[in-house]
Order: sequence, then structure tokens, then C-alpha cells
Amino acid sequence: MNKFGILMQDEFKRLAKYNIIQVSLGVTVLWLAVLFLIGRNEAGAFIPLFIFMDVSMMTMLLIGAGLFYERQENTLKTLMVTPVSTPAIIASKIVSAVYIALQSTVLIALAGHFLFDASINFFALIPFVILIAVAHAVIGYLVSMHVRDFTSMIAMLMLYMFIFAFPSIFYAIDMIGGGWETLLIVSPSHAAMLMIDFSFGAEGIGTLTIIGVVYLSFLSIVLMRFFVYPKYIETAIKE
Repeated sequence: MNKFGILMQDEFKRLAKYNIIQVSLGVTVLWLAVLFLIGRNEAGAFIPLFIFMDVSMMTMLLIGAGLFYERQENTLKTLMVTPVSTPAIIASKIVSAVYIALQSTVLIALAGHFLFDASINFFALIPFVILIAVAHAVIGYLVSMHVRDFTSMIAMLMLYMFIFAFPSIFYAIDMIGGGWETLLIVSPSHAAMLMIDFSFGAEGIGTLTIIGVVYLSFLSIVLMRFFVYPKYIETAIKE
């Protein structure tokens, strides 16, 4: 545990060095500014959408950016020869991603609650955000470890958004009919959207929301065990 604590300290130092924490805070401020521009009467409908975008897409982008900077500085191989296990190294990065997601979520949610009178179930929102951040951090690592430069990483993330995130966003703003929801549940982004929507006033947890929780949990474990962990070692050795 002492070694993991030191590993976490170093991870947060790197996040600050790469300006990832600062960028995350800047994006949060941008979301809040947009809410004020939208106006008090309409802002409540956009708060879940902004949290969804931040926890899913921004988590993937920031995870990818962090890995890209580590590749530039050739620190992946260095970490592999430190007296900590590879699972602990990966876990420290996942924990840091969860922290950044929670930081943004709490700020947006508190502003929504106190400034825009949004009805928020914090007891559901916080654990859901943790699960969503873990799942998308794992997906972000999987995507980022299969590209060689930052431009390719951005292109892959945009492709992911077109395939998975945008349909869920279109569904949220009623551009896609309700008949598509059963099909959309195969999307990690849509599962995340359902969980966040439940935290903002849904009466009782629906079957699809439960499926989304189970799906993201299962997906995170499978991707981490069989794809991210082996690929991380391979990537570190090649650097």
C-alpha cells in the first residue's frame, strides 16, 4: 500500500506536469459558462449531458493524452522496472482518471443543484460516475495503445464518438426515437447515459439501467484482463 501511495503521488505529479488536471478544470469551467449562457430555465436539461460528455469522452481523451506524453518521455519502460507490479501501475492511472472525472462531476452537479435547482441523486451519481470513468478509462487505454501518434489517437477517439457517443446524444435530445434504445444499450456510452439520467430524477431504476451497470462492469473487467493488461506490457517493452 505504501508503494501504491507513492505511485499515486507520482501519477498526480505527472498529471499536473502534463497540464491534464488544469485542462480538465478548464473544460469544467467551460461547461459551467455554457450553462449560464443557456439560462436558468433551460440549463437543467443540459447538466446530465455535460456530465456524460465529461465523464466519458473527456476521460478517454485525457487518458490518451497522458499515455502519449509518457511515450514521448519514454517513462513506460522505466515504470516497468520499478518495485511495483504492472497491475498497480495500471490501477494508479485508472484511479487518477476516476479522480478527474469525479472532480468535474462534483463541480458541475453542485452548480446545477444550487444555481439551477437541478434535482440530483448524489448517492446514485457518484458510484455511477466512478463506474463510467473506469470503463471509459479502460477503453481510452485500449484505443490509445493501438496508435503511434497524437493525431491518430484523436482520429480514433472521434471514430468512437461517431459510432457510440453521438447516437446516445441524439437519443437524449430526441433526434432518435425510443425504439432504438434496446439496440443502443450495446454502446458503453449509452449505458453511461442511462446511469446518469437515472441520477437526475428518474423514478425507480429501470431494467435497461441495471443492464447498463452490469454491462459496463463486465466490459471493464474483460477489456482490462484480456486486452489492456497484455497490450500495456507489450507497449512498454517496445518503447
